[in-house]
Amino acid sequence: MKTSQHLIIILLGYIFLVGCSERESKPRNSLVTLHSAKKVITAALARPETTTIHIDQKPVSDGDLELIRENPNITNLLLDESRVTDSGISVIATLPNLMHLRVRSKLTDACIDDLLQIKSLQFLNLPFADFTDQGLIRLATHPRIQLLRLRSPRVTDASLPAVAAMKNLAFLHFIEIPVTDTGLESFFDNDQLQSLYLDDSRTTDEGLSALLVHQPLLHLHINQAHLDNDPNKGHHEQ
Repeated sequence: MKTSQHLIIILLGYIFLVGCSERESKPRNSLVTLHSAKKVITAALARPETTTIHIDQKPVSDGDLELIRENPNITNLLLDESRVTDSGISVIATLPNLMHLRVRSKLTDACIDDLLQIKSLQFLNLPFADFTDQGLIRLATHPRIQLLRLRSPRVTDASLPAVAAMKNLAFLHFIEIPVTDTGLESFFDNDQLQSLYLDDSRTTDEGLSALLVHQPLLHLHINQAHLDNDPNKGHHEQ
């Protein structure tokens, strides 16, 4: 008898859960309202505790950035929907306490001097940049950058010694930068680099293996995967 009652309870529970799932899976007709970058920034600045501006709805323009000029409270500026150009970086450079900058629009060497003016900058993510070796070598003189994520197909091995010499760089992610095995040698004696991600580079397994011989503790990803002989394969931080 107890067994039968137990089975009935399980069956009723199953029916209840299935019913809930069916109701939740029905499509909703509600529309998401996308706000302009100007409205998002204005609303964020109305809150005194705001330290982060995140634009991920309608694109932000150079003109919109005038709203945050010289703002001392902003430490994180994340522009995921962006039409910001090199000129807009000159406004961003007026933020005295900015630590984290992400801009998903095309930037060139013309903005490097302004980036160098952001003395507090530690995390720089420019996945649509188009720098040259000369520009990256200048950017590498920034004394505080710890994380650099960068796309720049025109950059070559020539700028890598300058990048490897960055005093505080611990995390480096190159996207569509034609790094070769020769360029990797710049990092053989690097003491501070902890993580290196290379997407669409021109390195070989031999060159990458040589890097790991010199840097056995380096967290190395190639096209979002470990090498088969990477001693750190499978040891991700949680």
